[in-house]
Amino acid sequence: MKQRIHAENQQTSTRLFRGWKSVLRSAVEKTLETQGVTAKVTVDITLVEPEEIRRLNRDTRSIDRATDVLSFPLFERGEEILPMPGEKEAFLGDIVLCPTVIFRQAKEFDTTFARELCLMTIHSTLHLLGWDHIEEKEKKKMFALQENILSLLDSQGDETADGNDPEQKGNKNNL
Repeated sequence: MKQRIHAENQQTSTRLFRGWKSVLRSAVEKTLETQGVTAKVTVDITLVEPEEIRRLNRDTRSIDRATDVLSFPLFERGEEILPMPGEKEAFLGDIVLCPTVIFRQAKEFDTTFARELCLMTIHSTLHLLGWDHIEEKEKKKMFALQENILSLLDSQGDETADGNDPEQKGNKNNL
């Protein structure tokens, strides 16, 4: 089932690669598929500057630092995902990504920006579905699941999931 994924780039600090919206869409759709979500849903994704994600992190989590991703779910884990009365699709929630922080992480973890962006989108989509990683047991399950979803995207030949974006060939972190 085709999902509605809105992606908006509100930042200019980190140059995005060709196909970045496809990375986000593939990550969200594969995550929903693996979690058995059959309802038609909408997910809003916004890419922001470090200052903006820091403000959001401070205002919503009382943590005064920039972070890679924030999730704002409307459903809890196990809750049936249904549209509001009169709507055709359910609004699952908001994902806020900070490409500058994600790019820095990609260098740190020796991976591509595209792959790290995909992983953070999977991670955040799992949060929209009620997953959390506060307790160690849940963290292990969630992190294993997100790696499994990333591997599924790789095995499909999704060139953006495995970091083979044409603009990144030959340099893992070239933007």
